Amino acid sequence: MKQLIAILLLLTCALQAASQTVDAVVLQSTTQVDCRDMRNTRVTEQRVYRLLHERASDLAQFVIGCSKWQKLNDFNGQVTDATGKVIRKFKKSELKRSDLSSGLADDFYTLSLDYMPPSYPITIEFNWVTEGNSGNFGFPTFAPVEAYNTQVDHASYVLTAPAEMACRHLCLNTSTQVSQSTQDDGRIRYEAHMDNLPAIDSEPYSPPARDIVPHILWAPGKFEFHGVAGDMSSWQGFGAWNQSLRTGLQELSPEFKAQLHAMTDTCSSDRSKVDVIYRYLAQTTRYVSIQLGIGGWQPFSATEVCRTGFGDCKGLTNYMCAMLREVGLPANYVVIGNGHRDLVKEFPSNQFNHAIAQVPLPDDTLWLECTASAYMPLGYVHESIAGNDALLIDDNGGHLVQLPIYSPEQNASYCRAHVMLQGDGSAVVDINMRYENRQYEDMMPMVSLTEQKRRDAMLDGINLSGITLRGFAFTEHKPSYTTPHIDVTMQLESRKLANITGSRMFVPVGLFHKVTVPRALQQRVQPVNISYGYVDIDTVVVTIPDGYVIEALPQAINEVTSLGEVEQTFEANDNTVTIVTRHLMRDGRYPATEYATLRNLKTAAKRAYDQRIVLRKEK
Repeated sequence: MKQLIAILLLLTCALQAASQTVDAVVLQSTTQVDCRDMRNTRVTEQRVYRLLHERASDLAQFVIGCSKWQKLNDFNGQVTDATGKVIRKFKKSELKRSDLSSGLADDFYTLSLDYMPPSYPITIEFNWVTEGNSGNFGFPTFAPVEAYNTQVDHASYVLTAPAEMACRHLCLNTSTQVSQSTQDDGRIRYEAHMDNLPAIDSEPYSPPARDIVPHILWAPGKFEFHGVAGDMSSWQGFGAWNQSLRTGLQELSPEFKAQLHAMTDTCSSDRSKVDVIYRYLAQTTRYVSIQLGIGGWQPFSATEVCRTGFGDCKGLTNYMCAMLREVGLPANYVVIGNGHRDLVKEFPSNQFNHAIAQVPLPDDTLWLECTASAYMPLGYVHESIAGNDALLIDDNGGHLVQLPIYSPEQNASYCRAHVMLQGDGSAVVDINMRYENRQYEDMMPMVSLTEQKRRDAMLDGINLSGITLRGFAFTEHKPSYTTPHIDVTMQLESRKLANITGSRMFVPVGLFHKVTVPRALQQRVQPVNISYGYVDIDTVVVTIPDGYVIEALPQAINEVTSLGEVEQTFEANDNTVTIVTRHLMRDGRYPATEYATLRNLKTAAKRAYDQRIVLRKEK
């Protein structure tokens, strides 16, 4: 399913106000959307950029998505040097077409121009026109700030549409006024301008771009998409339209119904039924993206997915819901923004690009990722959808829901090492690691690697030099309904774990983690956004070599803040020292004044992992 509205396509990170550095200036940004009726729209656009530094070279690239029902009708451009001389002109025939797709079938392609400015400053102008005839599911977003450190001189947006479409807009992070007037032909003209917008700097740990950048969302109330009419002025109406696309597509053959009952009628609980069907889905289907016509929203029928054994997120989810309902379990179709946590709830519109299934059982609600059933544990809510707003669709239309999210304490890593130190600074180290939930998911790509690549990747994460690996085991555990985790054990030798200077030996205690302290800012502007909460708990036991005694243990650390905690303790016992380090980060959004707290917390974590035990050789 493709997300059909363009919400800040060129901004994938957070932005901040009042830049000290300007890399580019948007001299002119013009968008004119001419919506002639429910099906046909013409969009005319112009961009004029003055690029002052190579850091802004991305603005010299032109890329546009097209399809058989949305075409680029016209394109031209030119490049002007610092003296005002035109040194290059562009035409439509120079654009390169790419039909590369991850899907089995796809109506979509891209056209692009790859230009590298020979010098700076330089001025680049692009003009283009697109025509669409499949319906008006959404309109381009008015977001003239396209990159960091880019100021905007003049930007305008005009939308003209039939009155019966009841077009809507929502201004975010801007006081821009939208004017509205009725034309002689009865259509409504909406117009907005943004001028003299200052350049914007990035800040570490900033919120998502749409929470910062001035922009205006546009959407119809009533619409038609590939011949299917709908009303998205409310979430209920948008859900009802989506439900209409699946009418009659959940039917299963009598033979297959009998097979489902044979598999599940002896199950002792509803959970075990879900488990059986989810495993069956994993064993008999595979995910293939399908973006044909209205296929971006309408799934293949359950019967077709059953017959062919493949489907996209919509088809597999629809199929899963059909199977569950056949065996007497409730199941709902849910659309969601994969990777987009918060919907703009007050603006019903297409903010979705994925589909999953919900199973509301009496003692729990399950969320099923049907595209990853072959490797995703049943009941696990992966990071791209965890905590996200979503639209649950049923016979009554649509209503907003929020998926669960794992707490920092649940996203845990446990690392335990026994360091058998030798008198020359070398050591034999036995290591046991466990990664749970989100940290398990971070490790999942290693499951498909070869054994050698796994070994290499794990060794790269150990803060030691001169390592020889003597033993290695990597085990994935993904039981249904319980915490998925990966266990790793390693036995290694380090030729130089500790540094020796004279009669002293300096023994590092942070074997597993490295921390970067975010840069200092003169004045923090944006809120502090921590998107990922987790806890790392390390236990390192060092056996002191014969002939050495403890001269100094590092100072214990206990940094407790609203954003997280760092705790480190040292305990000496006979010929061993046990170091326990706990680093907790709490996800959330915090006031800009907490940036100093964040830096202090990261500084404490870095200090904890950088500390060393000092041993002295006995005389």
